[in-house]
Amino acid sequence: MRKATKVQIITFFALLAYIIWEICVWNWAKSQEYGGAIIRVDLVIILPILLVLIIISLVQFFRKKYKK
Repeated sequence: MRKATKVQIITFFALLAYIIWEICVWNWAKSQEYGGAIIRVDLVIILPILLVLIIISLVQFFRKKYKK
């Protein structure tokens, strides 16, 4: 069994934190009384970081897989 790299572990916990964050924001958005649009500026920072982490983790995973 292969050992996960540090980046893959960080990616896993970052995705887990993002899921928890989204649940909290979703609950907050439901509690807002006005019907206006909710602007999610946090996604401008969070999603690119997650995307980079996921791409790096996938490259590491497949590079390890095909080296053997």
